[in-house]
Amino acid sequence: MLPSSPLTELEAELYALTHRGNPGDGEFYARQCAGVGSVLELGTGYGRLLPALLGAAHEVVGLDRERSLLRAARRRLPGARGRLSLVEADMQTFALGRRFDRILLPYNALYCLLGRRALVSCFRSVRAHLAPGGTFCFDVWAADSFQRRVRRREAQRDEPGAIVSLAHRGQIWDVFERSRLRSASQRLDVTYTYVSRQRGTRVQIPIAQRYATSWELKELLARAGLRLRARWGGFSGQPFGPSSELFVAVACA
Repeated sequence: MLPSSPLTELEAELYALTHRGNPGDGEFYARQCAGVGSVLELGTGYGRLLPALLGAAHEVVGLDRERSLLRAARRRLPGARGRLSLVEADMQTFALGRRFDRILLPYNALYCLLGRRALVSCFRSVRAHLAPGGTFCFDVWAADSFQRRVRRREAQRDEPGAIVSLAHRGQIWDVFERSRLRSASQRLDVTYTYVSRQRGTRVQIPIAQRYATSWELKELLARAGLRLRARWGGFSGQPFGPSSELFVAVACA
């Protein structure tokens, strides 16, 4: 997931402590990249997956539009220069002038593209950067059953709920999550609020999402010249079905 607006250094640190990915995703992406020459990770954020990717591939490029998260990634991997490059760019319209054996878009970052046109633009950029025989791997939370359940709800706003407490910078931060659903436009906007117990400081990070069903993603991939080669309901190869919580996919040209 990607924040909706630029982050301060403190916000980037709190964001990194909260968004830790899904169990098994690092191992999955490392397997997909094992032994390849070049990997491009879109939405690389604070570099959560970069150590695993560097252990699997010869060269990794991480791309993100959020400067403060890229700074955090550089601090995380100070000794990786030469094999790692970090690029500040928009995953919807990037142009790097080269191709990659693997392009990755992990952990729901795809849903931060807020319309069908934006999705197709991203997929076309991916297609333009795939080397011959290369693959595009991504995962999102599975929206098929969710969309069926909420189709008749025009709008709904949840009350803030506590989800976790974090220790950071000598303070304890209670983290609250509030979401707003607009099913007609497939929008699910989430706001995370961090409250310091010691100082009462409040930090808010909004994350705007537009979720997509599996059949919509397949259609838009095809429109961009990509073919869905495999899909699973988890990172261990579970079959994808109506009750799957995850949509894990591999596409190719």
